[in-house]
Amino acid sequence: MRPTRTITPTTTITMKAIIGLGNPGPTYRSTRHNVGWFVLDVLAKRWSAGASVTARHSQVARLVIDGEQVFLVRPQTFMNDSGKAVRALIERDGLGVDEILVIYDDLDLAAGRIRVRPSGSAGGHRGILSIQQHLRELARTTPRIRASAARLEASVAGDAGGAVPSPSPAVEGGSPRVAAMAPAQGRGGGATGGISRLLSRVTSRTGKGEQSGAVARSDETVPFARIKVGIGRPPSGMDAIEFVLGSFTPDDLSLVSGAVDRAADAATDWVREGVRVTMNRHNGSEPPRGAPPVTVADAGGRVVGVDRQTLPPHRP
Repeated sequence: MRPTRTITPTTTITMKAIIGLGNPGPTYRSTRHNVGWFVLDVLAKRWSAGASVTARHSQVARLVIDGEQVFLVRPQTFMNDSGKAVRALIERDGLGVDEILVIYDDLDLAAGRIRVRPSGSAGGHRGILSIQQHLRELARTTPRIRASAARLEASVAGDAGGAVPSPSPAVEGGSPRVAAMAPAQGRGGGATGGISRLLSRVTSRTGKGEQSGAVARSDETVPFARIKVGIGRPPSGMDAIEFVLGSFTPDDLSLVSGAVDRAADAATDWVREGVRVTMNRHNGSEPPRGAPPVTVADAGGRVVGVDRQTLPPHRP
């Protein structure tokens, strides 16, 4: 059964969050590291997202896909602290790890390719490392996080309707208050008075980022669905950080723009059908052939996007 969240005695909706990783501010707008935000731009346009608000250390907009309420989340914490924003979203709005999708750049994928995964290592990506750290900390003290991880694993195994294992008493420690609140928060109305209320006001404030690099490394990870957008490897002699914080060349962007559109397709399928179907449908897809799209440059000549009118229509 699909998880639901009751808003009133007569109104039930489902809720999910698509989180694009990137760095805030005009300096980083067109960089390879912000390709997750490019995907959110496409989704926002396709599905007529509402105005953004500042909440959960993020800029958040809301849209509806086939009756599902979906948050588009752009953390404003800088990449290395992305987990802080994801943790706030999960803690304060009652989302499980089976209800979030993270989209980010991947150096190990050729430009123009995408991969959908239900879990996995960070592969050195500092934003994913930060998210994994915060989710590990939450899972140690919050039974509903472990339960939602079990739901995700069951859905990937094709057993979404099966029983979810109970949290192990051996790892049930932590705050008694948090444990007592978990059943009510886990599938309850945390979002009713949270982001949904902020969005209903359509008020927007300026979010301020903060940089931090301390991330604990561990093989113990909590699963969450992700879409990797390939940006390719840096040229010989170029540092990886310099590469990901650099802007796309027009040639690169002609490939990546197609991947961005396919990632938006995949994110839509994740909302509709879950990660298992999405993986089967989109993994291994090749970049489209044909004339490259027209790029969009800022006043200084930097490529900052793609003219969506020049791209093939997306699959509905």
